Order: sequence, then structure tokens, then C-alpha cells
Amino acid sequence: MTLKPARVLHLVGLLLLSTFGCVEEEPAFTAPLAGGARLVVALPRSAEAASVTASVTHASGATETKALTSAADPDGGIAWSAVVKPASPEEEVQLTVAAEDAAEAVVASVSPDAGVKLPLYGEALVVLVPLPESGAQGLANHAPRIHSVRAQSAIVAPGDTVTLSAEVSDPEEGALTYEWTASGGVLACESATCEWTAARPPVPDAGTDYDLTLKDDALIRLRVTDAQGAESTLQFHIGVGTVRGPASLRKTWFNRAPVAAVAGEPQQVMLGSAFQVPATAVVTDEDGDALTYAWSATCEGTFEGITLANPAFTPTAAPLDCGCQLKGAVKDSFGGSTEQVVNLCVRAEAPPIVKTTSQSATSALAGERVTFTVEAMDPRAEAMTFAWASNVGALGTPVGDAATSTVDWTELSCVPTDVTPTVELVVTNASGASSRHSFPVEWMGRRCGPGETACAITLSPGQVTLREDCVVQSAVFIPDGFTFDGAGHTLTASEEGAGHHYTGAVLRNRGTVANVRDVTVTARNLSDVCDLGVDSLRGILLEGARSTIEETVVKDLNQGIASGCQEGFGIDVRNRAADATPVTLVIRNSEVTGYQKVGVVVQGRVNVTMEDNVIDGLGPTERIARIGIQLAYGVSGQVTGNRVQGNAYLWDGDPAHEASGSGLLVVGGAYYGTGRELCHDLSIEDNELVENDVGVDLSQAVDDDFTPPAASQNIQVLGNTLTKAELTNESYQAAIYDNGTANLISRNRITGDGYNGELHENAIALDVETRGDDRQVGFATPERTLDVGACSEELVVQGWDLAGNLAPLSVPEVALAASDPGATFHLRSDCADEPVSVVSLKNEQREGIFYVRAATAGPLTITATGDGASKTQEQTVR
Repeated sequence: MTLKPARVLHLVGLLLLSTFGCVEEEPAFTAPLAGGARLVVALPRSAEAASVTASVTHASGATETKALTSAADPDGGIAWSAVVKPASPEEEVQLTVAAEDAAEAVVASVSPDAGVKLPLYGEALVVLVPLPESGAQGLANHAPRIHSVRAQSAIVAPGDTVTLSAEVSDPEEGALTYEWTASGGVLACESATCEWTAARPPVPDAGTDYDLTLKDDALIRLRVTDAQGAESTLQFHIGVGTVRGPASLRKTWFNRAPVAAVAGEPQQVMLGSAFQVPATAVVTDEDGDALTYAWSATCEGTFEGITLANPAFTPTAAPLDCGCQLKGAVKDSFGGSTEQVVNLCVRAEAPPIVKTTSQSATSALAGERVTFTVEAMDPRAEAMTFAWASNVGALGTPVGDAATSTVDWTELSCVPTDVTPTVELVVTNASGASSRHSFPVEWMGRRCGPGETACAITLSPGQVTLREDCVVQSAVFIPDGFTFDGAGHTLTASEEGAGHHYTGAVLRNRGTVANVRDVTVTARNLSDVCDLGVDSLRGILLEGARSTIEETVVKDLNQGIASGCQEGFGIDVRNRAADATPVTLVIRNSEVTGYQKVGVVVQGRVNVTMEDNVIDGLGPTERIARIGIQLAYGVSGQVTGNRVQGNAYLWDGDPAHEASGSGLLVVGGAYYGTGRELCHDLSIEDNELVENDVGVDLSQAVDDDFTPPAASQNIQVLGNTLTKAELTNESYQAAIYDNGTANLISRNRITGDGYNGELHENAIALDVETRGDDRQVGFATPERTLDVGACSEELVVQGWDLAGNLAPLSVPEVALAASDPGATFHLRSDCADEPVSVVSLKNEQREGIFYVRAATAGPLTITATGDGASKTQEQTVR
């Protein structure tokens, strides 16, 4: 290099001055370090960034933030760049780059694992790809994540070599394949590292100078492919020459190729039928690029919408072994491509053959169950599915195997006019071919009235379930053997729009087993027309059936607010045929309120268990004498823990209208009709009977003279609470009335002025029909077993007539004696009081309660004596 003379003289002068120290020394200064790194950031196009910043941590630990500048690329995308300068010579810095949207939320970031060593002179190159924290959801595969590519120099002199190294990760397991390309120069690559040598300049023509200082660019491209074929591509420029200055940002971008959905198992398509490529087979592009499609098929057929993501394909010839693939060549605008495959099985139609059919009945009434069965075979031995449907009513859950199917059908109330109930079966094989069979049912029941719709139900094994509230114009029937589950819904009897008044029950049984649970049964706006027999208004009517009624409400079963019709029973259960086999009935945790005549009536050979129910007549009323519970004509069982109230009649004084309401009424015997059986073996215990004219009414009689039964029917009324606050019925009120023989009435609690005969002439606490004047002492408790030295359970003695009916003794005291001289009698339940030998007969039941403590084990005979008569009872001491 040649210097001009003036410059030479100036330098010489400087040297002389420095040598001899004749002039003052110039002030010292520090020049900035020359090295650095050029950062180039290529964002995925799905990340809409308003700004990109780099956080640089220097070797000293100091951190600085640099804002990158953007350059729009006319070929698509935006690249960002900045230069990082060193704080100390050849230091290594750590980088983090974050892209933020307009709301300053981070949409993508990258933090290379290794630091970047800044050269002493020139600039290193670091190309970074910030990505979102997680990829698109629900894809079968994700493209590899190229985090960065780095080189020691951003500008390479012609003929020089630079090392390119990439940092890549993949969300899925498997080996990665690296493909490096360059627009010029020579590449020598191994996996994620590549040696690139810049091309030497061409030999200049004669008379032409080639200046090596000129800078050109080379385009480097890295494509990374995972084991499943998903690929990502990063391309960028690197400068070629010796002059300083950044390489172009044009065509600097990052692209993820589209990702194909899993091909999946072959889908059955019938020859000649159009197949729509489903949305689940649509290719996904994580960068949100527009995709182009070109579909083809390996079998003969035609496409509709061949360039769409979801074309329709119609096969025109059946391929060998049915196999056919639809292949979609999918490309984005940045060179990314994939192939979407959809597997088909194309067959000519060969539908299943329905071999045999059966139908349990050709006609049906409401609540009758019809069972349908089919047996089918497939010509190609393909798997078959059976689909049942009906135009009315409800179908049950089909059961069967690979070749047969059975289903139940029923309708519970009515069928629309001119509709024939029809059950349809479609048998479909794996190829999609189908065969049909129809089962018509002749409807013998009631047709739906104007505006009436049959109740919506679900039929399942052993149960019909109400799906919504339902208004009916006639009875709903429970199929034989089924439980009617109301699922909390309401059945309402109505005659609105029917053209006739409502008759009969709201809910009935069809067979010998019928259960009811969790339903409300009611009526609204019924005409005040009196009906008899089967047409009488009932909420639930169960005839000749073993039944359980639980968690059920029957309310407002009446014909207006002033009807005197002797109907409107909440629950009516009967088994009165002369040769009827006894059935069981359980009514538990239910509520019957607002009935017109009777809350619950049980008639005939029924063994009943009624417990924990509420029966409320909402009385008193002057229009009808209500009954809470009526047990009649052969009933046995137990009524325990119920609350029965409000069955009170406001008698108007007319002898023709004289009547009383009853909380619990027991009737039976020929007095009520020829062949009417007596109720027997009944336990009525621990009930609350409140505000009834008669609390418990035992009115059994065997002839027209109202003669009591000849022998005991083993009816026990024990431990009930009976209350009536005042006299509301001038004709008759009693806590307990007994016309039986040797019915056991004990330890009942009777309170209220309404049962106080001292206050009211027609009121009485206990009204027992006795026989003769002779009396005896009776034990109201059974034989006991007690431990030596321990206080026994309570023992109760009463005064009885000679038939065993409760009756007062002339002297209300009973003397007690024991076969064990060491045994003592007490009035306290813990035997802590002084021994007694006499117990007084108290309360309305004329009974004495005592306890015994025995001194020795073995049999213990207790003797009770009153009115000169004695009775013994054996106890066991252990």
C-alpha cells in the first residue's frame, strides 16, 4: 500500500516528538472492542409478534437488553436482527430471545443451551428460532424444533471454511435426519454440524479486475426430519467476502411442514357409495399456512372436490381384497409437504340375511310387554350390528350375541289415532350393507285423546322410568314384573280436552308383580261425578300383585273441593279373589295427602308392611268422613312408625249423615258382605295418630248384629300416640275403638280434650266392647328372658273380661308373687326403688307396668292376682 508524502511527514514528526519528549503527551483513550455477534431471528408465522428483544448475559454477570429491528420479506415472513457487542475480549455470553404481542405477552421464546463466544475481530452469526411453549394440541406428531444455528463468522472470505452447528429437539422420540444445502460453496456435513467453504471467485477475463473485498451472500438451508416424517426448515444468509456489513435478511424464514393425521383402520365403503373424507383426517399446519391438496386413489373411482381438504370419493370398482387408499399430496407455500392417507375397504353390497324372527304377541294393551327376537347371518361372515327403533312406545335394552338380538317393547297408556305400533330392526354388517325387518303390533288399548301424548319413558331391564312430567286422560299401566320409577316426575290425571270426565286410576299394574318409586301422582280440575267399581278415582291401584311403593307422593286425589263422592283413594291395593294366593305389600317413606275419601286402603289377602309414611286428610271437613288407612277383608302384617292425621268430619247433626273419620280402620267379617274375611295377625305399633275422629278403629264383625269374631285374630295396638285437641265431631270421637275379641291394646299414649269423656259426652279415650261382667288378670307382654341379678324388660298386666278384651277390674290393683323367694318386683326400669308386691292399674288401658329382678337361674313363675282371679306367666332366668 502506498502512502501520500504529506502523511509520511506527519508520521515522522510524531515519531520524533515521541523520541525526544519535546511536546506534551496526548490524552489516553479506550477504543471499543471490534468483535461481536450478529443475531438473526426467524419467527414461526403463527406467532404474531409486535416486538422481539434479546437478553444478553455477559461473562461478568451483567445483563443487557437489546431490541431487535425487523425487516419485511417480500417473499413472505419477517426477520429480526441486532448486533451484540462484547464487554471484554472474546467473552462468552448467554442469550435469551423473547417475542411479545401487542399486549406484551410472550408468544415465543428461545434460550440456547450453549453460550455464544464473541470473536476478537469480526462478528459471529447466531440464527435463532423462538417457539411457543407447547405445540398445537391433538396432533399425531409434531415437527422438530430448530432452536438455533451458529457460525464463527457472519461473513466468510472466498475459499475460507466456517463451521455451522444446529441445536434441535423433538417432542417425540426417534432419530432425526439433517439435510444441509447452500446456494454456493461446498458443504461437508455430519448430522447437526456442517463445514461450509465459500466459493472462490471466478478467474477474471482479460482486462477485468475482480475485487475480493466485495461482499456477496450465500443462502443456507437446514431441513430436519423426524422418524415419523414431520419436518422443519430454517433458511438464512451468510455473507461472502472481506468487507464488513450484514448479509441480506431476504428469504430468512422458519417453516414447519404440514403434519398428516394417522391413517387409521380401513373404513368400510360400499361400491358406488360416496365416502366423505372426515375432518379427523385433515392435515394440520402448525404455522397456520394455507395448504393445497391434490388427491389420488389406489382403486378406481371419482373425486368430488379433488383439491379440497375433505373431498368425496365414490369407488366405481371393487379392488382385490377390498383394500383402497386415498392419498392427498399436501403442500404449503414454503416448500413444506406431506402425504395424507385414508384407508378404505371397498366392497360390493352383500347385506346380512335375516334367518328367523319371533314376536311374543301380535297385539297388546297398555302396559303389556312384547318381546321381539331375530337371528341373522352374514354372507361374508362379517360382524353385524342390530339397531332397533319404534314409532311409538318404548324399547328396552337389546340383548343378544353376534347372530341374535332380542328386545322388549311396551306402551303404558295410549297410542295416537290411526297409528299402528311398529318395531323396526336394521341389521348392518361391517361393510355397511343392511337388511330390515318390521314387526307390527295390533293395538287393543285406548287411543290418545285430543291433545294427549303418551308419557315419555325409558324401558330398561325390570324398570320403566318416567323421563318428564306427564298429563294423562286415563290410567298408566306398569308392565308385569317391572318397577315404575318416576325419577322425581309427576303423573297428573286431567280431563281437559278429553270430552268426558276422568274415570279410574292414574297408575295401575298389569301383572302379578308391580313396584312404584319416586313419583308424584295427582289430579287437577276433575268433574264432580260419582263413579263406582273400576271407574272409581284412585291414585295408585294395584290388584293381585306383589308390590313395593317407596319414596312416592300421592296428593290432591279429589273431584273438586266440595265433592262427597265415596271415591278418591290415594293408594288402593287389593287381593280379594276367593281363591287368591296371599301377596306382600310394602309402603315405605311415602306421603299421601289431600285425598277425597281414603289415603291408603288395603283389601284382601295381603301381608302388608307400612312404615315411616305420612297420611294427611287435611281435615276437618264437612263434606265427607275420611279414612287415613283402611285394612280390610283378610289383611295381615304390620303398620309401624307412620303419621296419620287430619281425618275429621264436621257432622251437621242430621242422623242420616252421622259418621266419623278414622286414622286407621280395620274391618272384616260377614257384616260387610258374604265371604268377607277377617283381618288377622296385625301389629299396629309406634304410630302417631293426630286429629282424627277415631284414632284406631277395630270394627270387625261376623254378622248383621255386629257381633265380634268368635276367636282372637291376634291384633295388637301397642305404643302408639293418639291426640285430638278438641271436639269437632258431635256424633263420636275415640282414641281407640275395639269391637274385636282379645285384641291386645297396651302402652298407647292418649292425649287431648277431644278424647276426654269427662269434658265431652260423645268423646272417649278407649271404647272396648266387652262381654259379661266377670273379669280376669292378663299379661300384656310376652314371656321374657332375663339375667340373674339384672332388671328385666317391662312386664305389663291388665284387667280383661273372660274373652280377653280389655276391661276394668273392680279393684284397680294386682298382687304380684314369684316362684323364686329371692325375686323382687319394682316400678322403676332400673330396679333401684324399693321392692313392691302390688302394682296399680292406671291410664286408659287399665294396666300396671313393673319389672322383676331374679336371684337364681332357672324357670321363674310370676303370678298376678286381681279381683280374686290369678294368672301365671313363665319367665326364663339365665
